[in-house]
Amino acid sequence: MFKKFALGSLLIILIITLTACGNTPKSDSEVLYDIRSSITFEQTELTEDLTLPTIDEEGVSASWYSDKPNYLDEDGNVTIPSYVNGNQRVTLILTLTKGDTVITKAYEFTVVAEEVPEHIELNTDETDTLALDFAYEQYDFLPDGVGEVELVRCVDGDTAFFSENGTNFSVRFLGINTPESTAKFEPWGKAASDFTCDKLTNAQTIVLQADPAAGRLDSYDTRYLAWVWYDGRLLNLELVELAYSKASGSMDTLYGQLIFDVNLEVQYSGRRVWGETDPDYDYSLEGVQITIEELVTNAETYYGTKVAIQGIVSRTLGGAAFIQQGDYGVYLYNRAWAPDLSVGNEVLLSGLTVTYYPDEATGAVQVSNYQTREPYSQVLSRDNTVSPNVVTIPDITMNHIGSLLKVEDLTITSLYEGNDGAFTITAEDSSGNSVDIRVSEAAPTTLTMDLFTVGDVIDVTGPLSRYMSEYQIMLTNVNDIQFN
Repeated sequence: MFKKFALGSLLIILIITLTACGNTPKSDSEVLYDIRSSITFEQTELTEDLTLPTIDEEGVSASWYSDKPNYLDEDGNVTIPSYVNGNQRVTLILTLTKGDTVITKAYEFTVVAEEVPEHIELNTDETDTLALDFAYEQYDFLPDGVGEVELVRCVDGDTAFFSENGTNFSVRFLGINTPESTAKFEPWGKAASDFTCDKLTNAQTIVLQADPAAGRLDSYDTRYLAWVWYDGRLLNLELVELAYSKASGSMDTLYGQLIFDVNLEVQYSGRRVWGETDPDYDYSLEGVQITIEELVTNAETYYGTKVAIQGIVSRTLGGAAFIQQGDYGVYLYNRAWAPDLSVGNEVLLSGLTVTYYPDEATGAVQVSNYQTREPYSQVLSRDNTVSPNVVTIPDITMNHIGSLLKVEDLTITSLYEGNDGAFTITAEDSSGNSVDIRVSEAAPTTLTMDLFTVGDVIDVTGPLSRYMSEYQIMLTNVNDIQFN
């Protein structure tokens, strides 16, 4: 009897003990981890509001945090991004608290942006709205950083020469970078240049505004940097709005953020610099081979197209060169010195773009877009000599532009020095016919104005150019001047 009672008692105690172990309550951490594990989202790419789970466990509090509440907030409300901003990746962080225990979990979502419209019209809404709200009348741009100026000449879409109180200077437009239309020729470069020149030429008022964040001069210390206002409109901004230029430079400048924002939207239009084919640009690589005579005498036929020419380098000026074939020559615009373009080299040059500088009405035909590598630049022979064509001033015609000329027995009547170190000699023949002899800033340093005196009688040799409808003989070295 005693043994049976003891065994039964042990069984009862064991059952009670096991039952007690099975009902042990979970810890706060276990409760929170179970809740966290139970929360999942099947859809992580969101186009509508997100339903967040309700947590009603006794003693448990829950909160949500969003790192981009403007697109997905802590209540699960979704704001669809515009196509400009694109899809937005958002992190929601869940924080669970029970007692002194806190655990978190991050959930990643993508809020899908609206679709890009099939067609986006260009507009100038931002340019129309932006006001010129600073004083400039009592200031001058060069000393003060703001002031009204006059246009001297256009260069391209983002560069021009202006004048203030008799001083001429070059300005590079801030915040933009239009396609090239001078040394290089790129799609939409000429269109951007024409747009800029049209606005500035016809403007009643042009105001330049420097920017403290950008500095006064470019990296070469040769051009001023400025925001360009014409008749109260910010030209820099308008060029971006109309897809003639992409935004460039720092967003920390006065209008940098605005231009950057506009740039983001305009790119979706696919217009002009954002992918549209330029109907006036020659997309061929090497171009059609023609004689320089054909080019000079029928320049309007080849304007904007690519050509290949052959001739002898008669003179160089900086990186540029004058190429002569027979009695005809053409100016090759190029910035950097290239060994193929050494005087005396007979060259075959391909892929050159025919243009005018500064324009057809007042300037001269030229070729640009020179490429140093083969097959675009080939030296056929070296140490050739180009003999100048001896002419009188009345003999000079448009067909002489670009070719090497010699004019004899000229008397210097005046000397004029510009702000950039260039100077102009005006001379006349015995009949009173006058011609300008131009020494540009790219000429050798040995060519200085103090070499010349009013009254000197000279023979001058040089290629012919044209600027502001006036012929100019370009003096490129000291040996091309003979004092009689």
